[in-house]
Amino acid sequence: MTVTSFRTRLVVVTFVFALSLFFSSSLLAQPVVQRGEVRFVYPPGEEERVNLIADFNGWSRESQPMKKEGDTVWAISIELPPGTYQYKFFVNGTTYEIDPANPAKVANYNNSGFNSVFSLSDDGAISFSSTAPVRNSNRDDVYPPKQGMKPVHLNIIWHQHQPLYVDPEKDQLQGPWVRTHATKDYYDMAAMLRQYPDVHCNINLTTSLLLQLQDYYVERLRYYVDRQANRVDAKAFLAKWKGKTDPWIDIALRPTSSLTDDEKSHLYRNAWSAFGISEVMLDRFPEYKALKTKLEAHPEKPSDLFTVQELRDVKFWFYLAYFDPDFLRGAVNLPDGNVCDVSDYVTERDGKFYLNKEVSEDDCNRIVAEASKVMANVVRIHKEIQYNLETHEGQVELITTPFYHPILPLIYDSDLARECQPRDPLPTRFSFPEDADAQVAKAVKMFTKLFGSPPRGMWPGEGSVAQPVLKTFRRHNIEWIASDAKILKKSDPNDQRNTTAFAFPTESGHDVDDRISIVFRDTELSDRIGFTYQNLEGEEAAEDFIQSVLKFAPGKNEDDVLLTVILDGENAWEWYKKTTDGKEFLHALYRKLSSLYSSRQIITTTMSEYIAGNPQRSIEPHPVQRQRQMKRLFPGSWINGNFDTWIGEEEENKAWGDLRRTREDLKHSGVARPLPESDEPERGTLDWNAWKAWEEMYAAEGSDWFWWYGDDQLAPGGDKPFDDGFRVHLENVYKYARLAGSTILTPRFSPIIAEEDSPQKGQGTMARSSFSVRHVLFTCDARKQSVPEAIFIAGNLNELGSWKPNMIRLFDDGTHGDVNASDGVWSLGVDISSGSTIEYKYTNSGRSGQWSPGEEFPAQHRTFVFPDEVDGTIIISDTFGKLPE
Repeated sequence: MTVTSFRTRLVVVTFVFALSLFFSSSLLAQPVVQRGEVRFVYPPGEEERVNLIADFNGWSRESQPMKKEGDTVWAISIELPPGTYQYKFFVNGTTYEIDPANPAKVANYNNSGFNSVFSLSDDGAISFSSTAPVRNSNRDDVYPPKQGMKPVHLNIIWHQHQPLYVDPEKDQLQGPWVRTHATKDYYDMAAMLRQYPDVHCNINLTTSLLLQLQDYYVERLRYYVDRQANRVDAKAFLAKWKGKTDPWIDIALRPTSSLTDDEKSHLYRNAWSAFGISEVMLDRFPEYKALKTKLEAHPEKPSDLFTVQELRDVKFWFYLAYFDPDFLRGAVNLPDGNVCDVSDYVTERDGKFYLNKEVSEDDCNRIVAEASKVMANVVRIHKEIQYNLETHEGQVELITTPFYHPILPLIYDSDLARECQPRDPLPTRFSFPEDADAQVAKAVKMFTKLFGSPPRGMWPGEGSVAQPVLKTFRRHNIEWIASDAKILKKSDPNDQRNTTAFAFPTESGHDVDDRISIVFRDTELSDRIGFTYQNLEGEEAAEDFIQSVLKFAPGKNEDDVLLTVILDGENAWEWYKKTTDGKEFLHALYRKLSSLYSSRQIITTTMSEYIAGNPQRSIEPHPVQRQRQMKRLFPGSWINGNFDTWIGEEEENKAWGDLRRTREDLKHSGVARPLPESDEPERGTLDWNAWKAWEEMYAAEGSDWFWWYGDDQLAPGGDKPFDDGFRVHLENVYKYARLAGSTILTPRFSPIIAEEDSPQKGQGTMARSSFSVRHVLFTCDARKQSVPEAIFIAGNLNELGSWKPNMIRLFDDGTHGDVNASDGVWSLGVDISSGSTIEYKYTNSGRSGQWSPGEEFPAQHRTFVFPDEVDGTIIISDTFGKLPE
């Protein structure tokens, strides 16, 4: 369970005496197996509802509510296959609790807290351990066919997406993640499929990703890279494109000794620095990790922290560590005839990579050239294996997403959220169906230009769907889309079994058929790949997946089964602890699927191949006319089955208000809306400025800004860069509208997220309150802790950082209320309005805005209520990691 969302004001559940009595007398340890199912119980108290959340249900807060059995327990029983599982209880919709009756716990996926854990053996025995039961990995791929059974059709969709990092003012990307994932994921996820020609799947490439990859990397580096010598003409490139790709390209090509403080900040101080890499990945590069360890030992991050050679190493590692292991292990022939090989730089020992030489400036130049070759082949490799519906050649159906990755139903009509979020306050209605149409049209246009034919399918941003938007897809000849099983469950008719494609009416007036096919991801299987398997050996994980899929095999007289698995094809692998970048798992999975295709037990398929049929692979057609007919699609996304990640919280609603105002102003600005299918006009003309104003509007409608607003998500580098990016797009709408001839004036858009970079933010603003001001001294005894930087406090008040971790620092230097310097007791004096209820917790060092790994107890917080009629300073004394008795 990722707990970076625990900035929310959690409530500590206090267990009364009956709780300890209950567990001491009635339950030794749990969960237990009863009648072939795993039974979980939670002791009763004052709670109104309890949900089981776990890796086997995608950490859904709603999908598995527990039922109260009299006054005895809350309980739920679930059929699970053998494996190791993590879980928690979600109480009253606010509090996350580990299981007090389970003696085993394990650090969660982001190492920011603990989850309860157990292992279920093949013979149905529970062990309270995070060590998976010893299982047959079946390396020989022996799967005896069962008589009278038909094959399972397996529909895998790998989703590749990056937010729009473009700063339109600078015409530069502010984040490097399109480049890093291109060399680590986007190329090899497609290329490795060539080794397994009997494996078919779908790959979703979002247009926001493709736009940045092609326009800011491939095109701008194209004429400056000598692909035979593997070098960049740095002087010519910087003269033309300095500040116009991403800052880390310029830094790599410039002499390290001449780097400015701003460039050094990009390397190791800003939100997206060269150390923005998962701990699992970093462990595979010990020399890179040693540089980060040095950084962590100097929290002040001075500009002279690293020597020139160390800075050179940092900028080089930021490229090398993000190359797929195939490139680190040998030469890779690319589709355009070039070769990428960085294996001469490293030696691999025990799954870790070590440098063979001291890094030079020439090496930094070469690594950019090597990266550019890979990026130039991302589109090529996908075209090479693209499935052709007419000839049945190829393996992969390529699809895309509405252009700027919007939550399309909310752009169409934000009031659609009222059905799936009836209790949430929503902003004033934002309803521009024409913009939803433009987002789809623009995506189809760009995709067709790059891949030679229009997409037949789309993965809506975050799997977000609603009945009214179906006609938008169908209008642009989209034949199928996908969402999550949580949406199917609530659609009409409801509670359908998620083992087929469904036909939904679109009411589009389309001249062929107004129905559209929709498939819904199997949440549990998808999230196993995304989360559970990161803790297993590759062979074991692949075998677990295969055995789970085989259980869906239909009898010969039953309907065909189509099982859909959808997840990110990039983020999961960097957390795989026992298989480098997930490669061992993927190779084992594809090898097993190839074997099972030979025996016709599992047939992997693209979605259009399943609909139209492929006689060469024994796939019967399943046209929309023969699919299960549905009446109405429930609105929601693959996150919680609703839209609450993007709308309904205060910050999110404010952002929607700013977006609506901008859209209304543009509507009345006199700047005509270009046809979405039109080409970009000549730069600098009135038409181009008009086109640019609308383009900025569409960019501001993207989902990625709203994802980070509110308390439900927290970016590893902090949310502020996304807030800044959102407001820049809004302001540019007005800028380009004026350049197009409008007299429109730019309103002041204040930051939606409070400033994160001031360690004392919020202090000195007490005049806003009518309460009297009290001085509160927080002291935290951390003498039993190793404190590499400092103890920080995060809480519900502005003075405590508004739940932003590692922003408000305590002191152990005799200042700020600290009594004895360097005694391990950290202190901070803060003026707070009396009458406030203070909710807070401490963190031990860590990056600004990031809970992991220093949070003291992720699922709880401390609470302090001001006492009545007490004079003087209030002293709150705590011990790090220990709640009061």
